[in-house]
Amino acid sequence: MKEAPWRIPLWVTLQNGIPRQFCGPYDALDFLENEWPSHGVQQARAIEACRAALRHPEYTNSAKHSFVAACMEASLECSDAVKFGSRVRFKGASPPR
Repeated sequence: MKEAPWRIPLWVTLQNGIPRQFCGPYDALDFLENEWPSHGVQQARAIEACRAALRHPEYTNSAKHSFVAACMEASLECSDAVKFGSRVRFKGASPPR
């Protein structure tokens, strides 16, 4: 199993307000399986997508999109990391707290 990291990491603001960086499907899968705040349909889809990406690196982008959908379902703010440390939130992401 070889992980193909995401070209641009994701930042998720956890329920306690602390931002956390996710660099690829392995990071996301570990969080989804062990620390996820609420179970839901998108979480289950993201788990499967991350597992598939670990077996087949061509599914890496699909896993990223599934993880973003799971974050939105759990009302966790999610954003791409961009140049100079600023962030851009995904449409539909919750507003900053």
